Amino acid sequence: MKQLTEKNNFVYLFFSLIFFLFSAAVVVEFPGSIGEDIFSIVTMLMLVISIKSLKIERTWKWAVYALIVFYVLLTALGKFFGHQAYIYLILMILLIFFIGSFASAAKQVLFVGDIDGNKIIGSLSLYLLLGLMWTVIYLLLLAMDPSAFSGVEAANWQQGFSRIAYYSFVTLTTLGYGDILPTNHVAEFFVYMEAIIGVFYMAIIVSSLISLRLAAIQDEKQGK
Repeated sequence: MKQLTEKNNFVYLFFSLIFFLFSAAVVVEFPGSIGEDIFSIVTMLMLVISIKSLKIERTWKWAVYALIVFYVLLTALGKFFGHQAYIYLILMILLIFFIGSFASAAKQVLFVGDIDGNKIIGSLSLYLLLGLMWTVIYLLLLAMDPSAFSGVEAANWQQGFSRIAYYSFVTLTTLGYGDILPTNHVAEFFVYMEAIIGVFYMAIIVSSLISLRLAAIQDEKQGK
């Protein structure tokens, strides 16, 4: 296994997010507490890997450690007591984590050093984090109003994570299959905001990174 450096750190983050999303899909096949426990463990691993992958400031690093501790405590309490408040708190923890990780990764991808392959992968990680941020927002909306989206059954958030993540990324990429639809104005607001940001990201940020990368390669060839 290669040592984690500034040349490959986003590779670890990217694959940890992919594995997190894949596990969300797999655990649906294990209804009940087994699937939920598996997903909780994978979530904790993803949180830990993010700390190692991102060269984050000490303050945010300790904040993520605190989020992990609270996540474990709330998950354990939720299994025994099952209060709705625990669901809100767990989802808020994940939302804070995804927003903070996006901000930290964006600084490293967009404002530090030259554009290389690692940063291209970092831009993909940012895209995944955007989709995950909105996934959690939609799950919060469903927790408050189970009828906020049609085509989605009200279920445990772990069991519903994959379905909502699917809808989030379909919206982010503006595919719009139409199998899931928002049914109230607040849900509609977040849906079209995600679509706007998704278009902006692909049109501006990714294209700019690729252009800078190609320009750097061209400069290297001319320098030789």
